[in-house]
Amino acid sequence: MMKNKLKSNLQMLQNAYSSLCGLTVMITNQADERLTEPSGMTDMVGLLLGYQSNSTEDTIMKIIEKVRGISKPIIYETISGFKLLVAPVQIREQTPYYILAGVWIDGSTKELITGKIKETITPEEWQHWIRALDRVEVYDKQNIDNFFIQLEALADTVAALLECEQNGNNSSNNLQLLNLVHLLDSGSLSWIQGVLGIFVRVLGLEFAGYASNVTNSEQFTVIETTGIHGDNLLFRSSFYVGEGFLGQVGLSRQMGYWEKVDRDPRVSFFTSKGIKPKVIICYPIKYKNKLFGLLFGGDSLRQEISEEQADMGMLIAQQFSSTVYHMDNEAEYERRRMRIDAFLEITQTMVSIHNRENFLQMVMETVQQQVQSSFICLLLHLPDGERMEIYTASTAPSEQYNVYASDVETTYFGDGVPIVNMLRRPIQREWRGRELIEFPLAFEQRLLGLITVQFNNESHHKEFTTFLRGTSGLVVTKLLGVSKEILSDKKDILKLLLDTLLMWRPESYNKGILVKELAQGLLQELNRPAEEVEWIGQASLLSEYDPELLALYVGDIPAVKLLRQLQRYRSGQTREDEVRDNSYTFLGKALLMVHLYIEHGEKEWKEFLPIPIDDPILRSVEHYLSVQSTSPISLSPLDSKGSLTSREEGILKLVLLGFNNKEIAEKLFISTHTVKNHITKIYEKLGVNGRAQAISQMYNSSLTYTLKKQ
Repeated sequence: MMKNKLKSNLQMLQNAYSSLCGLTVMITNQADERLTEPSGMTDMVGLLLGYQSNSTEDTIMKIIEKVRGISKPIIYETISGFKLLVAPVQIREQTPYYILAGVWIDGSTKELITGKIKETITPEEWQHWIRALDRVEVYDKQNIDNFFIQLEALADTVAALLECEQNGNNSSNNLQLLNLVHLLDSGSLSWIQGVLGIFVRVLGLEFAGYASNVTNSEQFTVIETTGIHGDNLLFRSSFYVGEGFLGQVGLSRQMGYWEKVDRDPRVSFFTSKGIKPKVIICYPIKYKNKLFGLLFGGDSLRQEISEEQADMGMLIAQQFSSTVYHMDNEAEYERRRMRIDAFLEITQTMVSIHNRENFLQMVMETVQQQVQSSFICLLLHLPDGERMEIYTASTAPSEQYNVYASDVETTYFGDGVPIVNMLRRPIQREWRGRELIEFPLAFEQRLLGLITVQFNNESHHKEFTTFLRGTSGLVVTKLLGVSKEILSDKKDILKLLLDTLLMWRPESYNKGILVKELAQGLLQELNRPAEEVEWIGQASLLSEYDPELLALYVGDIPAVKLLRQLQRYRSGQTREDEVRDNSYTFLGKALLMVHLYIEHGEKEWKEFLPIPIDDPILRSVEHYLSVQSTSPISLSPLDSKGSLTSREEGILKLVLLGFNNKEIAEKLFISTHTVKNHITKIYEKLGVNGRAQAISQMYNSSLTYTLKKQ
C-alpha cells in the first residue's frame, strides 16, 4: 500500500507540471489503476474519460497496451484525432506506470474531428462536445518540444520518488523539491513567482520575495513577492548593501536567519510597509562569485524555522541561482550578438556612405542604440576646422555637449600639441559631476578627436569597451580614407579585417584557422602551385565576409574570386561563366568540401554537398580527408580546474565553432536543458563565465584545436 505522504507528494508534483503546460495530467498503470487524481482537468478530457462507445480504441487501457515498450515520451493520436503525451515511468528496467498528458489538436484537423464527434455522439450531447472542442488548444512544435522536456523530467522524478519509497529512503522530499523548481519554465514571465510559491510551501512561510541588484550593485530592489495581500508596499522597494537583515546577507553573501525579529530595529524595512514578521530567512542568489539577488521569506506567526526546512530552502536557492546564471549568460550572449551586428553595420556603411558627416552621424545613432548612455558624443578636431565638430544621437540635448567640447579643446588641443601618449588607451575623468570615459581617435602622432561615454556602472563599462574601441578604429580608418591618407597596402587592410573578426566573432575566426590548415594541407598534398596555397589560405580566413564587401576594401584579388565561387557552390549554382581560370573551379570545390568537413564531421560531410562534384576531385579530396582527424581539446593543468569528459569536449568544440544551445541539442540529440548543464560544468572547469571568455582562453593558453594526420 503506497504511503499517503508519497501520494500527496506525487499529486503536488503532478499539479505543478499541469499548471506549467496547461494540460490534464495523470499517473496510472497498465490496468488504469491511478496513482493520482487528474490534474488540470479540462472539459474535453472529462468527456473523453466518461465516453462509452462500441469501440475501445480511445480507452486508457487500450492506449497503454499500444505504447507498451516505449522508453521515452511520445505523442499518441487517438482515433478521434485528439493528441496526448505518454511517458513511461521506469523503475529498475521495468515500466509499471505511465504519465498521460493532454489533450490538444492540430488546427487543420478540427473540421474532421467535429465530423467524427457528430457521427458517434447522440444529438443531445453534441452541444457539450462542440463547446468543449472550442476550448481545446492548438500547439506548435516549440510548445510540444517544451512539453517533452518537462514531461521527461517529471517521469524521472516520479520514478526516483517511487524508488525512494521502495528503498525506505527519506530524501524523497528533497528530490521532489529540486525537480519542482527544475520543471518551472524559466522563460515564463511568472517563473520567479512560481519559485517563490514553492519556497513558501516547502518552508511553511507566510510570505516570500526576491530582490535583485542587477541594475545597481550597491542597491537591491524587490522585483517579485508572494503571500502579501492588500497594498503590497514591499514590491519595488529598495535597500542598500549592509542595510537591515537583507542588506547584511547581500554584504556577507551567506545565508541569514533571524528569530524574534519583532524586537530588532533592523526589521524596519518590513514594518514600515505594514509587514510584521517574527522570523526571517534569506539566501544569496549567487553563482561563480557573481551575486544576482536575494531570496527571502518570513512569517508573522511562527517563532522558528526548522533546520531541515532551512536546508531545503538552500536547495531551492542553489537551483534558482543556477537557472539565473544560465539566463544571464544567454542574455549576455544575445547582447554580444547585437553588438556584433551593429559593428558589422558600421563596417559596411564605412565603404557605402561617402559623406563624412553622414557616416559619423550614423555611427553615433548606432552606438547610442547599443550603449543606451545618458551622455555620449563624438568630437572631431581637424586642423582645417574652425571649431570642434560635435556628433550626438539625434535625441540628445546639444547645449551640454557644446560646453563639454570647449573643455576638451582646452584640455587636449589648447597648446596645439595633443597629448597623444596619454590617449593610447581610454581615459577616465570627471567632468561636472559626470564620470566619463574618453576613447581616443588617434593616428600615428595625431589626435583627431574622441568618442566619450558615461557608463551606468562598472559592468556596463566592461561590456561595451571592446565595442567602442573597435568602433573608434573604424572611425579613424574612415577619416583617413576621406582625407586621402589611407594606406594602400592590401595586406594591412586584410590584417584589419582579420583583427575585426577575431575581436567580434572569435568562434568564426577559430573555424577559419581550422579550414585554412586543412585546405592548405590538401593543396600541398596535391602539389598545387604555391600561389594557390596562399589564395585558399586567405579565402579560408575571410570566408565569413561577403565577397562583394571584401572587393570594396581590397579589390578583386584571387581570394575574393575564390570566395565568390564558394558562395555560388553553397547556393547550389555550378555556373562558371564569370570565372575564366579553371583553377578557381577546383579551388572553390575543394574549399567547399573542407568547410563541410569541418561543419558536419568526417562521416556526414558528403551528405551535405549542394552541388555534384566530379569524381576525380571528389576522390582526391575524400582520400585526403579520410586520413585527417580533429584531435580532442587539450588542456594544461593551468587551463582547467578539472578534466573534461568526452561529451564535454564535443560540446565545447561546437561552442567554439559558433553553435548555439539549440543547435547543439539538435546535433547531439539531447535536450537544451542537458546542453545548459554540460556547458555550466565546462565553464566551471575552465574557470570562465561564458562563451566569450572560453574562446578568449583558447587564444591565450594551450586550449587549441589541431589537425593531424593519423
